[in-house]
Amino acid sequence: MLKKRLVELGAALALCLSAAVAAPQAASAAPAPTATGSATTIRAADLDPAKATMIAASTLATSGCGSSCDGRNPATYKIYYNGSDYYTCAEDAITAAQNTSGINLELRYSPRCRTAWARVSSDFYYPTVRSYYSDGRVRTSYSGFAGSYYTMMVNDAGLLARAEATAGSGTWYTSKY
Repeated sequence: MLKKRLVELGAALALCLSAAVAAPQAASAAPAPTATGSATTIRAADLDPAKATMIAASTLATSGCGSSCDGRNPATYKIYYNGSDYYTCAEDAITAAQNTSGINLELRYSPRCRTAWARVSSDFYYPTVRSYYSDGRVRTSYSGFAGSYYTMMVNDAGLLARAEATAGSGTWYTSKY
C-alpha cells in the first residue's frame, strides 16, 4: 500500500513540475524599453498592480503612497511617479524604532513613501508589523517574511506603526512611530 502511494505521489509531483516548466512567464511590472534602449513612458493602465503603482508626484510629496503600499514588498514594489522613473520604498528607509534587548528588531520607515515594516536579524524570529489609528485601534498588520528578514509594508501616513517579533514563548516590541 505504501509503495503504491509513493508511486502516485511521484507521478503527481512529476505532473506539477512539468506544468511549472511549461507555465508562461509572469507579467512584468512595466513594459520593456523600446528597441533603441530609451525609456518608454509608462501608463498606469499598463502596470501590474501586484508589482507597481503610478502616483502623481504631488500626491507623493503630501501623503506618500498611502494604502496602495499596504501589503507590498518594500524592496521590490515600484512606485512610478513621472511616467518612467520609479523607486522602491526601501531606497530611503531609516530605522525609526529599535529593540536590542536580546534581539535586533527594527521598525523601518520610508519618509518618501510614508510606510513602515518590521525587520529582524535572523529567521529565528518571526516578525510582524502592526498599523494603528491615532486612537490606538489596530488598523492592519502583516506577519512573516516578504524578503530576507523583513515584513510587508503598512501605510504610515498620519498613522502609527510598531514592529514585533516572536520566538518560542518570547515576544519583543519596538515603540510606536
